[in-house]
Order: sequence, then structure tokens, then C-alpha cells
Amino acid sequence: MPAEAWKAMWARPSNALWLRLCAWGNVIGDRVTFGLLKGVDLSGGTILDLGCGHARTTMAIMHRFGARSLTGVDFCEEALESVKRRRGDLAVRTIHSDLMSLDLDERFDLVFSAYVAEHFWGDLRLPAIQQHARFAKEGGHVLIIVPGPSFLSRAVNAACNTPSGINQVNFTRVEINNLFTRAGLRVVGTRNLLFGSTLYTLGRKVKPSG
Repeated sequence: MPAEAWKAMWARPSNALWLRLCAWGNVIGDRVTFGLLKGVDLSGGTILDLGCGHARTTMAIMHRFGARSLTGVDFCEEALESVKRRRGDLAVRTIHSDLMSLDLDERFDLVFSAYVAEHFWGDLRLPAIQQHARFAKEGGHVLIIVPGPSFLSRAVNAACNTPSGINQVNFTRVEINNLFTRAGLRVVGTRNLLFGSTLYTLGRKVKPSG
């Protein structure tokens, strides 16, 4: 995905209506996210946010569940600057990297991404999910949020992303569940919003058999 397209998106002023819609979506989305994570012990834990953007959701998870630290990764420097402005006194560090070339020794209790994996398709789709699983501790969790196949999600993509040169291929629930399994993740919870417009999938990293 061209970095220039994302930089242009970050530089574009947002109108008041769009900000209100985003705020509403964030509130509803947080309820779904928190519900999925209800049975996950993140107290004192570590979070990795891949393609973090503002890292708003993962900072909200830190507050809600008492995580110790957050690492935000993005290939857009403007996004990382936004994280630095918003983190306050939270233990948040940023890394400038794209998803597929990221290489860290550390493993995390929760690996998270929202609206990232849909920008990988074809032969890159499974490696993108495997990259999430790679950075989770054994027994740790991966939570991925992606657009589903509904008409609404396709319309939003056509109206907001395509004109900016940002391409995506939406997921079906069967596909994301299958990719989790192939990446060594056992699906422990799924949710959707607006009749499948947004899919939430939580998996737990399992020890390879044999």
C-alpha cells in the first residue's frame, strides 16, 4: 500500500459530520472490543498495535484492563506523531515500520490491529495474519478487526478509500477464522457490527502440535 496515500489521508482536514460518525463508531466499537476481551487477563500485560494509527483503541484497552505497556507500529510517521501527542503518561512507545518487515525480539500478551489486514490479499493475506501470531506470546491473544462483506462496508470503501488510492479486499467470517487457524491461533470469540459490516475476531496462540 503506497505510504503517500496514507500521508494524504492524515493531512486531509476532517469535517464535523465525519468526526461525529467516527466518535459514535468508536463508542460502539469499544463496547464490542471490551466484551471480547472480558475473559482475557491483561493486568500488567503488554500490547502490540500493528498499523496503530492514533492507537486510540489500544490506549482505551490499557485504561480498561490495566495493561503495563503499549507498542504502536505504523509506516506513517504522521500517525506515530499523533500517538506521541495523545499518550499522556501512559507507557507507550512507537516504531516506524510496515507490518511485513517488522522484526522484534519481544513477544506480547495481546497483538491488535484494526482495519489493517484487509489491505493485504492474495498470497500476502496469510503471511499478514501469521505476522500477528508471530509476535504473540504462547498462550497470548490476537484481536483483529476488519471490514466484512456487507453492502455498507463496500460502500464506505468505495466512497472513502478508493478515491484516495487505498485498496482493500474485505473479509468473510469463514475466511478470517480459517486464516487464524492456519496461523496457529485458536478462535475464542467473534463479534460483528451492523450486520457484518465489521468483524471482530479474537484468537489465542496455541502450541504447535507434535
